[in-house]
Amino acid sequence: MAKTTANKATKAPAKKAAAKPAAEKKGCAKACAKPAAKPAAAKAEKPAAKKAAPKAAAAKKVAVEFVADCPLATTVSVAGTFNNWAVDKDMLKKDKKTGLWTAKISLAAGDYEYKFVCDGKNWDAGDNKIKHV
Repeated sequence: MAKTTANKATKAPAKKAAAKPAAEKKGCAKACAKPAAKPAAAKAEKPAAKKAAPKAAAAKKVAVEFVADCPLATTVSVAGTFNNWAVDKDMLKKDKKTGLWTAKISLAAGDYEYKFVCDGKNWDAGDNKIKHV
């Protein structure tokens, strides 16, 4: 009879050990399901916020006039921080009556550095000019 009791005692701990991993698997499934649900809800909110921001920024743009006095130039442009210093992006037009070159460019509020470029290669001498919008 002692042999049967020893066998029963040995079998019982084996059943308990097998029961613990099953409980851990259930706990993991519940824990893994919750974090997956939260980012999906957060992702749904972020695009809505991003769409609203450009509309607000677009409404705040203001037409800013740039005027250059370059009487001998054949072309004049304005290059600055607002157009990544592109020489050929924002061209000015010459007023035949005054001889001044002008352009109106829409800019958002802020401070911008710029220089006029005559004939695509002759930059204004000296420090950058600053335009406050």
